[in-house]
Amino acid sequence: MVMKCVDIPEWLKGLPLAPEFRPTDTEFADPIAYISKIEKEASAFGICKVIPPLPKPSKKYVVHNLNKSLSKCPELGLNANRDTSSTTSGEDEGNVDGGEFRAVFTTRHQELGRSEKRKIKREFGFHPLGAQKQVWQSGEVYTIEEFEAKSKNFARSQLGLVKEISPLVVEAMFWKRASEDPIYVEYANDVPGSAFGEPEGLFHYFHRRRRRQKRTIPDRNSRRNSGYYKNDEVGTSSSSADKSPCHSVETRSASLLTPPSKKITNSSLFRPKDCSNAGAMEGSAGWNLSNSPWNLQVIARSPGSLTRFMPDDIPGVTSPMVYIGMLFSWFAWHVEDHELHSLNFLHTGSPKTWYAVPGDYAFSFEEVIRHHAYGGNTDRLAALTLLGEKTTLLSPEVVVASGIPCCRLVQNPGEFVVTFPRAYHIGFSHGNCF
Repeated sequence: MVMKCVDIPEWLKGLPLAPEFRPTDTEFADPIAYISKIEKEASAFGICKVIPPLPKPSKKYVVHNLNKSLSKCPELGLNANRDTSSTTSGEDEGNVDGGEFRAVFTTRHQELGRSEKRKIKREFGFHPLGAQKQVWQSGEVYTIEEFEAKSKNFARSQLGLVKEISPLVVEAMFWKRASEDPIYVEYANDVPGSAFGEPEGLFHYFHRRRRRQKRTIPDRNSRRNSGYYKNDEVGTSSSSADKSPCHSVETRSASLLTPPSKKITNSSLFRPKDCSNAGAMEGSAGWNLSNSPWNLQVIARSPGSLTRFMPDDIPGVTSPMVYIGMLFSWFAWHVEDHELHSLNFLHTGSPKTWYAVPGDYAFSFEEVIRHHAYGGNTDRLAALTLLGEKTTLLSPEVVVASGIPCCRLVQNPGEFVVTFPRAYHIGFSHGNCF
């Protein structure tokens, strides 16, 4: 068996890293105040990483919460006929939730790559005329364990002979794959739910208030493909980093942030909702994070967020959505609706790579996309419509070659990613994550 090395292109090596921030315990007590504090510095990149002063939640805690959350969604429900004797793999192996239930979710199929007849010779080399990728709205139905097993097999087929796997290597392989004959991956995106535990006490008040209001969950097939609230990537996400990454789980929420009107610091106000479960024990990393103001189930309704005034619940804006990915699951170039911020948390699994363009360059970026992705003859309004479909997968190489700044960021489990208003961003999973 011959192991192969992967060449890292110079343009990828040259991309600057987005800033990362490590709030203190005191700063972490008020997320909106903290994001407002770092916004001037971080928004110059369009994106940043926030590393909590807490260890990442255990996989057992995450899977328990995710199963519980997915089981409450009428679109998904429980798959009562499935075998519940299987165990999770990786860290915290064991029978999740004592074999009580396995919730299910559906995936979408995504195209990665292009055929020869869709290529066109352009100034920066061969680039697709209309870098639009196909996304099939209905995929297959999986439990978390089933999808993880499928993801691991796919990762082995792609990475099995690679000598040394690093984030840069996976990124190089992704963009190489994007220029070759098509392959197909699966991505469970825009799934209403969360892998955070439900908090109680003061923060749970906001959660109950939201649930009392009329919930309107749009049909998945009516949403545009791109990621997060629409069709992008594994929302509040997670992934696991090992030699053969398999999947990731992410939770994402968007909200319009304003300076805080009240600082909440007393964690003794919160009690776990299901502390009888071994994975939801009080004082664990996952419990502490779920009962902090960074829980994406409550942050959009917390003091300081303008979205707390919205009367209706909008998944992906006032309540989080979950994204469950595998190796090369991708979300296309897009910007948040209504110039909102977005907050994303990777719960468990493999890392995810993000690329972003500062909001000040949004207009210039749209022109580059119009010219290099859609052939140059497309008018601006039509190009914006195509971008809004969130199926445009154009390499950052073209962006930086056009003189527009672009940065990269590798999100690991237990880390938040913040995107800023008007900042276009794109990314993909290194393996199974959510």
